Amino acid sequence: MSLTQPLPVSPMAAGEIARGLAIAGVTGLVVVAAILTVTLLLLFRRRAGAQPSGATGLEEMRTRANIALVRADEAVSAADAELGFAIAQFGEERTAHYAAALARARGELAEAFRLQQALDDTMPESVQRRREWVLQIAALCDGVIGRLESLEHDFTDLRGREADSPARIGDLRGRSARTRARLASGGTTLDRLLGEFEPALIAREHTAIADADAALNSADAGIDAAEARVSRGGANAVDDMLRAAEQSIVRADTRLGAVEARAQQLAAAASALESLLESSSVDLVEARRQRDSSADPDGAAAVVEAIARVEETRSLASTPQARRDPVRAIDELSAAVASLDTALASARNEAQRLEHARTALVGTMASASAQIADLQHLITAEGRRVGVDARTRLAEAERQLALARITTDPLEALSTARRAATLARDGDALAHYDTMTRGG
Repeated sequence: MSLTQPLPVSPMAAGEIARGLAIAGVTGLVVVAAILTVTLLLLFRRRAGAQPSGATGLEEMRTRANIALVRADEAVSAADAELGFAIAQFGEERTAHYAAALARARGELAEAFRLQQALDDTMPESVQRRREWVLQIAALCDGVIGRLESLEHDFTDLRGREADSPARIGDLRGRSARTRARLASGGTTLDRLLGEFEPALIAREHTAIADADAALNSADAGIDAAEARVSRGGANAVDDMLRAAEQSIVRADTRLGAVEARAQQLAAAASALESLLESSSVDLVEARRQRDSSADPDGAAAVVEAIARVEETRSLASTPQARRDPVRAIDELSAAVASLDTALASARNEAQRLEHARTALVGTMASASAQIADLQHLITAEGRRVGVDARTRLAEAERQLALARITTDPLEALSTARRAATLARDGDALAHYDTMTRGG
């Protein structure tokens, strides 16, 4: 038999071989199908599960970021006071790098609040974009808190190197005496404000004078006690006492500064109200002329309605009682004048619109500044009882007011200043709500 000839196969053997090949083929197909099925299931589960878990995780991340924002805001406020203590003790030159670090932290906090405001806007972004913003907020807040904690340690080390307690006592006595002179002036300013404005506008300033007096009494008592304990070998033993006295003096200075700032704000508001009354009188002359010459019945009707509103509001704002609350009077008259602006917009040329915006801007800026100051004080006084929403509105109001100050287009500046005032009012409402619903 030739080696190249195939071996004979019986019909039965050929059948067995065919069945074996068929079984192997089917088994392979089943394995491949199983692998594909498992793979598809895994992919489906990943895709299907990503959105719900991502959305749930985002809300948890936002909650943590909100807490971090409040902590960072409180840390910046505390560091600002701490820097004031350090400047008073060591001078601006020796504390310049601390001031620079605090300025950087304040800038990062402002960016975090800007992102928080973007998250609160009515136009929703994608989940991924919001997640990125929340992560940025958290990272910025962590950076702020870490930087300020390091700053606090640096302040402590700097004070630890200052062991000349007798010299510190002399310095603190001089500062206390200067602050007492401010206290007398502050009392005179307060009496004048009480005669010119509603008591509710300066209620906290009335308290500020009493607080400053009590703080100075505490400081003087602490200085006396420290001086009695000072010895050549034990200068550091009174460091805490002198530190407390220094804080009391700075607190008194801060409270008196608030009285002086309030007097400036109310004076600016009173002046702005008088300017707005004068300019709105000119606006009414223009509006009546437009009313009488208009060929458009609908347009004339809008002008007539706006004229009536301005006349009524001007009448109320001109009373002695309204002048005692110039911030409120400005807001009400500004709103009425804005409706008149809208009615006259088509008839005014560009130059007239710009000039009117410049006039209106003065009052709006004064009102926004006063309302922002009120919100700042409320948040400072209530601390962590005020949540992130009110703080975000404050930060955005401050940003908008700063933009209004540097904007060269009067129309844009006026619109920006109005946004600042609105944000401050919204923040005030949110802050009061927080203080009513949250414990101490």
